[in-house]
Amino acid sequence: MAYFGFKDFSSLSSVDMTIYRYVTRHREQVIYMRVRDIAQNAHVSNSSVMRFIHKIGFSSFMAFKAYLKTSNNVKDTPSKTFSFITKGNFPDDIEEQMSVVADFLYESDNIITLGMGCSGYIAGYVSRKFASIGLNTTVITDPTYPLEPKLKNTSNNVIMCFSVSGETNELVEELNGFVSDPDTKIVAITGNSISTIARMSDYSLSYKEPEKRINKFYDLSSQIPAIYIAEGLVSLMQKEDKTEQDVLNKN
Repeated sequence: MAYFGFKDFSSLSSVDMTIYRYVTRHREQVIYMRVRDIAQNAHVSNSSVMRFIHKIGFSSFMAFKAYLKTSNNVKDTPSKTFSFITKGNFPDDIEEQMSVVADFLYESDNIITLGMGCSGYIAGYVSRKFASIGLNTTVITDPTYPLEPKLKNTSNNVIMCFSVSGETNELVEELNGFVSDPDTKIVAITGNSISTIARMSDYSLSYKEPEKRINKFYDLSSQIPAIYIAEGLVSLMQKEDKTEQDVLNKN
C-alpha cells in the first residue's frame, strides 16, 4: 500500500526505506514526535528524516505531520474536528422561536445586549451586527453598570442576555430589576433552557452545549450555537427590513 500518496519507491534509498517503514508502522505516535525523535527511533540522522520528507512531496515537517493527523487511519479526522454544530444542538422549534423574537426585536426602540466573560464578547459582536442593520443597540459587559437609570425614561426596550449556564449571579441580579418592567422585555440566549435567566425572560432561545470549565473560572464552553442563533436573528430582521422597504417604495 502506498502511504502519503507516494508511489515512486525506486527513488528511495535504503535509509529512506528505513524511515518509511518506521513511520508507516508508528503513524499515530509520529504525529506527536519531533524530527529528532523519529531519527533516534529509526536509527538515522535528523537530516535524513528531513530529506525523506521532502523527497515524498512535503514542503515541511509540519505539513508532513498534518497529513498524518488528518489521514483516514488516525482517529482525529477532519470530519470530527469540524463538527461544531448540528440540528441536534437546538430544540425542534428553534426556527419558529427565532422568527417570533426577530419580529419583536425589529419593532423595539432600544436593544441592550448583555453578557460577561466570553458571553460578553458575543454580546459585543451581536450588538455591532444589530447596529449594522440600523437598530439602536448598546452592549453592556459590566454587571455593575447602572442599567436601570439608563432605561428609566425609555420604553419599548429589549435586554438580550447571553449566558451559557443561565445561572451567573451578577447577570441574574442585573436582570431582576426588569422582570416586572412593562417597558422592558428580556430575551435569553442560553445553553440551559430551565436556568434562572431563562425562566426570568419573556423569550428564551436555548441550545444544547455542554458547559466546559477548567480551574472553575476558565470557560471553554463553545459559543458557536449562540452565534448561530444571533446570526439567524440578524438575517431574519434584515429580510423583514427589506420587505418593509419594498412595500414603502411601492406606495
